[in-house]
Amino acid sequence: MKKTTILVAFLGLSASFSFAQKFKLLSSTDEILTIEHTFNELTPQETEINSISHWNFDQTYKITSKKKGAPALPTFAESLIIPNQGAVELVIEHDGYTEYNNVLISPSKGSLKRNVSPSSIPYEFGAEYNEDAFYPGQLATMSEPFNLRNTRGVSIQFSPYQYNPVTKVLRVYKNVQASLVINDLETGLNELLGNHIPNDVFRDVYANQYINAGEVTAKYNPLEEEGEMLIITADQFTDELEPFVEWKNQSGIKTTVVTTNVAGSSDTQIKSYISNFYNSNPNLIFVLLVGDHAQVPSHTYGSSGWEQLWSDSYYAQLTGGSNDYYPEVFVGRFSGTTSQHIQTQVDRTLEYEKTPAAGTWMQNAIGLASDEGAGYGDDGEADWQHARNIRTKLMNYGYTEVYEFYDGSQGGSDANGNPSASIINPAVNSGVGLFNYTGHGDQSTCITGNYGTSNINSATNNGKYPFVISVACNNGTFTSGTCISETWSWATNSGSPTGAIAACGSTILMAWAEPMQTQDEMAELISESYTNNRKATLGGLFYNAQMSVLEEYNNSATAREVMQTWVMFGDPSVLFRNQATMDMNVSHVGNVPLGTTSVVVNCDVDDATVTIVQDGEIIGKSNASGGSATINFAALTSNLPLIVTAVKQNYKPYQGVITVADGPASIAEQLLDQVSIAPNPATDFVQVNWNEALVVESIELLSLSGEIVAVPLLNGTSATIATSELASGMYILQITAGGAKRTSKVVVN
Repeated sequence: MKKTTILVAFLGLSASFSFAQKFKLLSSTDEILTIEHTFNELTPQETEINSISHWNFDQTYKITSKKKGAPALPTFAESLIIPNQGAVELVIEHDGYTEYNNVLISPSKGSLKRNVSPSSIPYEFGAEYNEDAFYPGQLATMSEPFNLRNTRGVSIQFSPYQYNPVTKVLRVYKNVQASLVINDLETGLNELLGNHIPNDVFRDVYANQYINAGEVTAKYNPLEEEGEMLIITADQFTDELEPFVEWKNQSGIKTTVVTTNVAGSSDTQIKSYISNFYNSNPNLIFVLLVGDHAQVPSHTYGSSGWEQLWSDSYYAQLTGGSNDYYPEVFVGRFSGTTSQHIQTQVDRTLEYEKTPAAGTWMQNAIGLASDEGAGYGDDGEADWQHARNIRTKLMNYGYTEVYEFYDGSQGGSDANGNPSASIINPAVNSGVGLFNYTGHGDQSTCITGNYGTSNINSATNNGKYPFVISVACNNGTFTSGTCISETWSWATNSGSPTGAIAACGSTILMAWAEPMQTQDEMAELISESYTNNRKATLGGLFYNAQMSVLEEYNNSATAREVMQTWVMFGDPSVLFRNQATMDMNVSHVGNVPLGTTSVVVNCDVDDATVTIVQDGEIIGKSNASGGSATINFAALTSNLPLIVTAVKQNYKPYQGVITVADGPASIAEQLLDQVSIAPNPATDFVQVNWNEALVVESIELLSLSGEIVAVPLLNGTSATIATSELASGMYILQITAGGAKRTSKVVVN
């Protein structure tokens, strides 16, 4: 027989999924949403406390409640999209319960930081053990409604385990149903009044976050839009950013750059600028801060003990109330105090995206982990067990090697004893695409392996850049001094970048269990565990995984702190590489007349984003489908060349040039079509040869932004352009003859 309880909205503890559990959406309307939670009851472990055996669920279920001194009971969580307006009430039903008598349950040690070992913290029995009442008392609680871009949502925490410590009775409830009843006649919390344009990036975010995303997102047709980027930079770094901005636009990400002279020099001014920009530019997805804390300040949420809660994700939270930490955009930072710091990060990003190093290095990964935390980490795992489970998932997906560098002797591929830099750096040098660290840390060191800044600076992994995710204390403390995440960003060898494509580190003492969920969720996303839900960008991977922490731990104070203080050092829009680089075959016309309104680009890779840029501005883009992409744009009025770019995750980008002609081809233009350019791609030089009937007036080699980089001397019917000192990439060769101009693509390796 069903029993019903009506609860007041906005209650909460902590949250979770579990092993052998399932959520089912039973109904989804504008008036009521109902989900059901079922799970297989699992046998708890036994823990001795004061020489008495207690049931301990920490190693049985993924997440247990974290109130210090209270019974540590399993909890489960799921999120739903709710209507944009209206108050919300939670109604609970269940199918009865199983009762266990004379049971002793171990208490929680609380949410610990990683500067302590959980095994060193004694169990303490709090006031709850003296109360003749079932704890936690409510079978389900609802978080405060939050805004996630153009959705309003809530997380529901289920607590089917209820325990009375005085009578020693444990009840396990079956098939708990939670219904959200919407009252649109009353004003609710965090109502969403705006209506931002949906896009494909956040459609996938919703699918990952909400159980009812399919029903809700089916109500609109999402744009084929990869999103825009806003860069806020210290004024002195604008020159270093020019090729980066040029590439981002060419790859289809409309990019706007403003300096702190415009956006403001304080955190509140910058936040206000981003918020206003977001409201005016509804496709904004990525925000990149360029400069150190002194130049582009991080925000502090105040102090936690003796530490300031420094946060860059503050700039991502653009809607909702003060307790809403779900991001509307993905924020990263090119931290640096010198032009060389920024130049290194720009060069590394362009190389990773445009000309990735050959080989299968990106299909390798590192798991560096301590041997602590058993029974207390996320999933009840010790750090090394957590790393090994991630390894299994990645290897099953197709990774070639995931190195096991664990404290102690854990068997498998883990060598006996503790790891050291002498075995870690050779793996880094040979190439890895992902580097997970889980253990103790300080500002400049991963304690396991004693792997620190000097080791990163001595590495020789030129061209082979990992994405580093560090679950450790203070690996991201950059507001005073240099942190290891910045070292990953600045590292070079022989004048060219080494280090990481991005590094994520905490600005404070990091929590023990909660951030492990981020690494777990990233492994799920990288290995495509969720049907039709891929996160291709670094920002998409990291921030989606962060949102899973808020959900799983029910927006607890510790979960919010993890979201606040974990900083991404790197460009959030970068397409993550986890497979050997593949080629795409692309072709298109070589020239079009003024007045042209569309171009068909043949491309053999479906879903590749094809973009056309003229004079540095995106004039049109589309995704390839069925072998081609049609790019529509306003009628051409300028004869500046069109730059065609095609990109897709794990592919080498294509770039080409289309000449815009004033009218029918003249004799000179016909002869220009016969000019030979070789070798192309070029290394040391490129030779240009033409028919003696053609009177060549000038030859210029231009960057894609139109800057002249070389002007060769003309020698009869040929010219030689030295390219050995030029940066790798694509250039435009412009030849003027008989009043006509012709442009051609030249690639320099």
